[in-house]
Formats: sequence, structure tokens, C-alpha cells
Amino acid sequence: MSVRLAFQICTSLLVGDGLAALALAGLLAPSWWVFIILVVAASWWHEAIRARVTAVVRHGHLLTLLVGGFFALHLLYLAESLLDGFVHLLLFLLFFRLYTRRTLRDSRDVVLLSFFMLVAASALTVSVGFLLILVVFLLLGTWTLMLYHVMGESERHAPDRAPALIESRHLVTPSLLGLSVAASLASLVFTLLFFFVLPRVGQATLPLKARLGQMVSGFTDRVELGSFGTIQTDATVVMRVRFPDGPAAPELLVGLRWRGIAFDHFSGREWSVSRPERRTMVRVFGGHILLDRPRGTGPLITQEIYLEPIGSEVLFAAPRLLGVILSAGMVTVDALDTVTSPVPHARRQYRAVSELEVPTRRAAGVGGGLSDEERARSLQLPSLSPRVHALARDVTRGIPDPWAAALRLRDHLQTSFRYSLELKGNSAVDPLEEFLFVSRSGNCEYFASSLAVLLRSVGIPARVVNGFQHGEWNPYGGYFTVRQRDAHSWVEAYFPGRGWMTLDPSPRAEFDSSWMSSAAFQYLDALRMRWHRSIVNWSLGDQMQASWAVRQQALSWQRAVFDGGLSIPGSKRVAAIGGALAGALAVVVFLWRRGGAWTPTRFRRRGSVLVYERMLRRLARLGLSPGPGETAREFCGRVVRRLPHRRDAVEELTRVYEQVRFGRSEIGPEEVERLSRLADWLPLAPEGEAVGGRRGPPLSRLRGT
Repeated sequence: MSVRLAFQICTSLLVGDGLAALALAGLLAPSWWVFIILVVAASWWHEAIRARVTAVVRHGHLLTLLVGGFFALHLLYLAESLLDGFVHLLLFLLFFRLYTRRTLRDSRDVVLLSFFMLVAASALTVSVGFLLILVVFLLLGTWTLMLYHVMGESERHAPDRAPALIESRHLVTPSLLGLSVAASLASLVFTLLFFFVLPRVGQATLPLKARLGQMVSGFTDRVELGSFGTIQTDATVVMRVRFPDGPAAPELLVGLRWRGIAFDHFSGREWSVSRPERRTMVRVFGGHILLDRPRGTGPLITQEIYLEPIGSEVLFAAPRLLGVILSAGMVTVDALDTVTSPVPHARRQYRAVSELEVPTRRAAGVGGGLSDEERARSLQLPSLSPRVHALARDVTRGIPDPWAAALRLRDHLQTSFRYSLELKGNSAVDPLEEFLFVSRSGNCEYFASSLAVLLRSVGIPARVVNGFQHGEWNPYGGYFTVRQRDAHSWVEAYFPGRGWMTLDPSPRAEFDSSWMSSAAFQYLDALRMRWHRSIVNWSLGDQMQASWAVRQQALSWQRAVFDGGLSIPGSKRVAAIGGALAGALAVVVFLWRRGGAWTPTRFRRRGSVLVYERMLRRLARLGLSPGPGETAREFCGRVVRRLPHRRDAVEELTRVYEQVRFGRSEIGPEEVERLSRLADWLPLAPEGEAVGGRRGPPLSRLRGT
């Protein structure tokens, strides 16, 4: 393959890699993919196309100015966002340069525009797929720059022979490709090192332009019965929740839910928040925000939550939430303990500390109870059918304890009604009354609304809560994957001595095993989660923790070595490392002593280079040294003209040097020794002058003939 062809292929692949980055970030609409691919592919024949277009278009510069003006106007006024306008202008410049390139610098501009496409995409995507695109660009970019350098140097130092050199098939060798791969890997290693070592000053929370998926309609300021018929069928991932401090098994977290927003006012058809006012919480050192204090009603768990942009400001966590750790953004809380942070269009990463509920455990001091205003808001009911209140009294008849009465109402709904996503109104009564006495089937919103109304009918304060079920456990990453279909509604009821307790009347309270993902998907999702944790959300705290872990490990090794070394009982890791080092040293010594066939090829090839350098030193004493930019073949010709009587020796040494140094030839130890004798007997003075009282032997004797 010629240098020019290899450079053109690499440039086209770089353009494709940049376009893939834009597509991954959602900056290229799928409807334009075919058109863009055809335009880029046709640019392979840009010279022929340019010749035809030039013959038709007489005012190309004017057309270029008009198109440039349009894109400037589009960038400032017409584009949906500044980034969209920049990407459209970038594509125009790319297409323009692809079809107008004539010189090597024009092709360099194409490479730079491809790089800018990666920069634009990096502002919107945190996908692990961007890592693959970046690595491919790094490999292709290094290879392209090396080919660009070869072509540029050929045009600069040998303009007469540059076309022949560029079209030559002998310059693009596997060794050059290997060198580019090694340089790419080295730059990637250094980049990762700098990424993890350079101090982190903060963490971005709002991208330049958010790309939202499907909105979660359940998380609004109100809940309308019958409006959630299809939300649970969407498999889009909403968040991932891991537990850095344990437990590591999902069996220990049965019935766990992620609380979102609570509603306390019911109009007969919809739930809403009666007091939407929110108070801003104070942030202390490290981003810690204290929301409440432990009551001793359950164990404490720490959740590390990675929340996708779902169009909601709510911060989800297991109830009861005690505090959050957020790197940036303001946190507010309303009267119903709904925690929000006003960045609804960005991926969020935060930690939450919660005190889990244990229904059998009572706490002596659960605050001072509900105020009269809070109790009135939690018992509010609209005008309902008398048979709704009669149903609540009939189910709880003869049960004086509020907690036991609430459990009886919950069990009645779970066992006497059917969960269904088919919500069809066939009567003129209110939706709640139709659910309780006509259809007797509905989704979780109907179950939660019914239980809250029945509890309020018997004097138990209650409110409806929207959030998510625990989701699907990923055993490869040790976290819950929560999807939009896990959206759920339940009830919180207040009991003296217990506080607000969770009651879930829906038969769909447990995870449906039919929704279980495949092992391959779970493994890939675990890799994606690790990418978010280790790269996207790498922070100053992570750097400090990693530095502390390295320091502690180094101190433990130091103590193991100086306090007895490998003989310390239990120091198996130190013994393994010492054994590995001793084995590697033994292999090196063995190969060094064997030499010959065990020596790597690059050391065997070094012999001809040393012999050639010895010849250069002897010729330098005669005033013969290679000039700047002079090749070995050119220098050989100059030496032969000066020393014609040593023509055969100089040409043979030069020929072997070129074959071994720039080709794939190899020579053995005997050949190296013969060439060394040949170089040693080169004259140190012109022909006829004895040096040291002796003359060199005939060349035939040194050749072995």
C-alpha cells in the first residue's frame, strides 16, 4: 500500500469515527445518517467531482460566502441550541474541505475537524461507547500524523522524488504500523495517568445541552387516576443504586423502595401537594446535607445513586432519608419530606443515608406527633359515596388498634382485588368508586389511592407516595438497576410511636421475575456502571481515597520487609511478589548466558549497526563523514570516489547494514565477526601510506575465499 493511499484511508476513517461520536451523543438525527454517509463516501472521488462542479458553477466564491452567512445566522438565531449550531457549522466545514482539498495541509484540516467532532460529542455523552471511539481515534490519529510527516518531509527535502516516494509501496511497513500503535498506547497510558493524578476541582452536573429520554409522567405535581396505564412497560434505565458500605446481597433488602414525591390532597380524581413551599437545606463541609436524625427504628444504609435525566428534580432514596451528599446544586425539602435538587436535565450522582423501617420495632421518641394543621391535611377527603366510608368501617370492624386496622385494610385490597394495566372506564361513577365496587382491578395508583382514602375514612392520617420499586439486582456489579417500568405508588400512614410507615396494598409489590435481563446484558451494564464510577464521576475524594490506599499498601509492604521479610507468617502476597521477581531475574540471567538463538532478533540485528559505526569512525580519520541528510547509499558513493581501492569493502558493509537496519534480514555471529574484521582493516590513511607499520590483507582473504 502506498503512503498516499494509506493516508487517504486513515483520513476517511477518522471522519467516520468523528461522525460516530456525534451520533452517539445524539447530535445527528437518524434521518440524516444515510445522507451524511453518502456525502462522505462520495468525497473519495473529490477531484473528479470538483472538476465537474467547477465547470458548471462560475461563482464558487460567492456561493461559499452565501452558505457561510447562512450557517452563521443559523448558529446565532435558528439553531435549537448553541451546540447544535456549532455542530451544523462543523459539518458544513467538513464537507467543504473534503471536496476542496488539494494540498497536504487541506487534508490536515479534515483531521482537525474530525477531532472537533469528538470534542463536541464529549459535552453530551458519558457512555462507555465513547471510550471505544476515543481509542480508535487515538490509534488512527497517530498513524495519520506519522504518514503526514512522511509525506511532508518527502515534499520538503526531496521535491523531485516526492511523487515517487509517496506512491512507493516500500515505506508503509509493519514496523511503522507497530511504531504508531506503540505511540498510541503510550499516549493513552500517560493520559490515564494524568486523569487520575491531576487534582479534581469539581464535578459537572449540567451538560451543555441535555438529551432527555422518555419523560416519567408519574413524577409531576399531581397524580391523576388512570394516567399511568403504560408507564410500567418501558425498560429504559432510570437509575442504578449500589451500597458501598453493604449489604452486598439483595436478600437482605426485601421490600426496598426508592421514595420520590408525596401527595396529601385528594380531589376525588387526582392527588396533589397542598403546600408546595420548600425550604433550602444548609450544606456543610464535603457536600453533606443533614435532613433528619436517626430515631432508632431500623438499620442505617448508605446508597450511591446514579440518576439518569428523567425530567424530574426529585432525588430518590430509600425511606426514611436522613441526609444526602451532593457535589453541586441546591437541595430543598417540602412539608411532605420530598427532597429535590433543581437540575432535572442532567445525570446526577449522589449518596443518600437512610434509616430503614422495621414494622415490629417501636421508638419511644418519634417527635412530638402531628400538629393540628398536619393532621387535618393528612385526613382531608372530598365528597365521596357513602359506601366508600362503609367499606372502610366494615373491614376494620372490631379492631381498635390503628396499626392492626391499617394492616387489615392493606390485606383486603391485596387479596380481594386484581392488579391490571388495562384501565377502561365503563360507568359514570368516580374512578375510585368504580375501582372499589365495579371493575375491582387497576394499577398501583388505584390501589394506593384506595388505601389512603380508606385509612382517612377511619381516622388514620395517610398520604400517597410515588417512586420506584427496588428493581433488578445485578450480581456482576452489586447494584440495583431501576427502570421506568419499576415506577410504583404506595401509601405512608402515621401511627403514634411509629411515625410515618410504608404500606403497599398493590399485589404487584414484588419484582416480576419475567422481566429479568439476560446475563450478557447485566455484564455489559456492570461495565457501564464501572465506567460511570471510575471515569465519569472521578472526583477529588476518589483521588484522596486512592492515594490513601496506595500509601497504606506501601507501608504494609515496608513493614513486611523490614520486620522479617518473607518469613513473616501470613505474608503470602509479599512472598508471591518476591518469588515472581526472583523467577524473572532467573529467566533474564538464563537468556543472557545462553545468548545465540535465545537472543531476541533486535539484539542480533544490532551487530551490523555496530560494525557500520566502526567503519564510520575509521573513515572519519580520513575526513570522510556523512553529511546532514545524506543517506548511507549516498555516503557510500562519495567514499568509493575517494577510496576506489576499497570499493568492495565499503559497498559490502553498506549493503549489509541497509538490509539488516531497514529490512528483515538477519545475520549470525560468524557473519558479524567477519564484517568486523573487514571494517578493522579499512585504511586509516590514503592508499600507499602505511599506518602503524602494516598494511591491510587482501579483501579476498577477509571474505574467506
